[in-house]
Amino acid sequence: MGGCFAGAASWHRGAGTEGGTDAKGRPDRRGTPGQAHHPAVRVAAVCYGGRVPRLRSALLWIAVCLVAACAGRGLWTDLGSVAEGTPTAGRLRRPATVPVRGDGLVVPPRWRARGLRYGSDELVGAIARAAAKVRAAHPGAVLGVADLSPTRGSARPFHRSHQGGRDADLLFYTLDARGRPAPPPDAMIRFGADGRPVAGAVQRRFDDARNWALVEALLTDPWVRVQWIFVARPLARRLLAYARRVGRPAWIVAYAAAVLHQPRGSPPHDDHFHVRIYCPRNDRLLGCEDRGPIWRYEKKRYKYPGAERYDPVAFRAALVAGRLR
Repeated sequence: MGGCFAGAASWHRGAGTEGGTDAKGRPDRRGTPGQAHHPAVRVAAVCYGGRVPRLRSALLWIAVCLVAACAGRGLWTDLGSVAEGTPTAGRLRRPATVPVRGDGLVVPPRWRARGLRYGSDELVGAIARAAAKVRAAHPGAVLGVADLSPTRGSARPFHRSHQGGRDADLLFYTLDARGRPAPPPDAMIRFGADGRPVAGAVQRRFDDARNWALVEALLTDPWVRVQWIFVARPLARRLLAYARRVGRPAWIVAYAAAVLHQPRGSPPHDDHFHVRIYCPRNDRLLGCEDRGPIWRYEKKRYKYPGAERYDPVAFRAALVAGRLR
């Protein structure tokens, strides 16, 4: 493309006279002054391979040349959200917004005031669908949504990651002292392996049933691909034990065992889930970069372009079932 525009520049320099000159310096009398020697058409001629098409075709080739010359990271868009870079060095364009209140979810006042309610279309949609699914299975369930990303992504004091619209902090579902579903708390509550608060006089219990329902809803969503759900190791074990106890399919339990992970070099996440999704396929072409493992259940689909429109139950179940044999 550089040659295209270098050639176009030389044509343009000869456009001060009616005909300009040919390659040997002689007056160029081909065509008509009104069309063939117009500078814009000369740009098209160079891009098109030396021929001078009609004006409409010339203008089309000008547009193609300009678009190709300007293509690059951060300049293309698919008209939806764009997650760029990595979770720790990223940006977010055209973000989706988590509503303050929705079907089965709420952003508590503390996190509402921070204003970190922005994410990729895929992440925000996944949270909304998961919350609604848990509420449908457990009437009255309300998911507390904490931080996602700033409007344009990038770093903020509260988080080292959460920069590219692919990370979300979700509060645990809890039970009150009588074992009834409790509303989302105003502050994160740390829980131990026994499901009780680690410190303080908070009368809450970790809700195994609804927290597992949330994990399963996220992992079986056909429109998104979850890379990690960061959570403290004792709580991950508790959730997996619950899933086995109630007879959830072996493939989804195995998948959750890989994805539920206590992070290294940061707090153990014993007070919330930190969900991270893979780069949406379209965004990988626009500057999004995945870091870390590509799970066995995702590898084949990962290399294909297009939206995340596939049946995760049939696809992932077959892979995990094969591994469990």
